[in-house]
Amino acid sequence: MKQTVTISVVLIALVLFITRCAKNSSAPNKNLATCSTCNGITIQHLPDTSGLWFYLPTAFTPNKDGINDDFQLIYNSQVNVDSSTITIWDKNGNGVFEGTINQVWNGNDLKGNLCAAGHYPLYMKLRTQSGQTIDSCGCVTILTFQGACIYTGGVTYYFGDQVDTSTGFTLLTRDHLCP
Repeated sequence: MKQTVTISVVLIALVLFITRCAKNSSAPNKNLATCSTCNGITIQHLPDTSGLWFYLPTAFTPNKDGINDDFQLIYNSQVNVDSSTITIWDKNGNGVFEGTINQVWNGNDLKGNLCAAGHYPLYMKLRTQSGQTIDSCGCVTILTFQGACIYTGGVTYYFGDQVDTSTGFTLLTRDHLCP
């Protein structure tokens, strides 16, 4: 009986220690949320009566050519930056980025290695200045050059350089795309 109690106490202490360490970790948690697939839906909110506006591009090209090299939410002053976060995972559910919405993801994983071209599920928790909370799952795609252009496979992607805050994403991207 004494050994069972001792083992139980040790196991409980170990679970508490691991839980505390996981909460204090700077790495994003494993993706256990429902944000596990990429559906290609653009997350945007056009200006409404409160003035809230935001746009989350669906793709970027981290090739250091100065065009759509980083991924970031585009938003107006109605968004509470300090309370709004984005978490991004790889296809295996491992965190590759976590930060507030004013931070950019350059396509590198937590070790500094450039992530492979492909789809990355994300979770966005957006808080407005008025206290409204918007939780949303989405997807961002890393695209790379293949020859003289960026191959899209015929899929329509929306990039940060396409944003016109008054009309939505109606501009043409400066990236050289091919189907």
